[in-house]
Amino acid sequence: MMKHMHIGVRVARQVQTAEHAIDNAMIEVCKLIQTSIEGRMEARVAAEVGQTALENIVNGLQGLTAVRASVAVGHAGLSVVADQQGIGWRLDVRRPPLVPRSL
Repeated sequence: MMKHMHIGVRVARQVQTAEHAIDNAMIEVCKLIQTSIEGRMEARVAAEVGQTALENIVNGLQGLTAVRASVAVGHAGLSVVADQQGIGWRLDVRRPPLVPRSL
């Protein structure tokens, strides 16, 4: 019998919210990288102009990638804990399964 369903569902929703926020942050940083490179090219300035700033932004993206991986591992860990403790957490959302796609 599942107990504390309201807590499990609340945590599950917050995990999804956090995962989406990280993905959106990564998308925005990628857009920033693209826009800054396009801007440099449009301005017709040398490639080394703004290189350090670009490297810092890319390092930030790498940090977000690490955060994303940690949250994914934490997500899996929380589901194991919930199952072990008999805490209901599965959201009744009818969505097609995620299919990995290549870039």
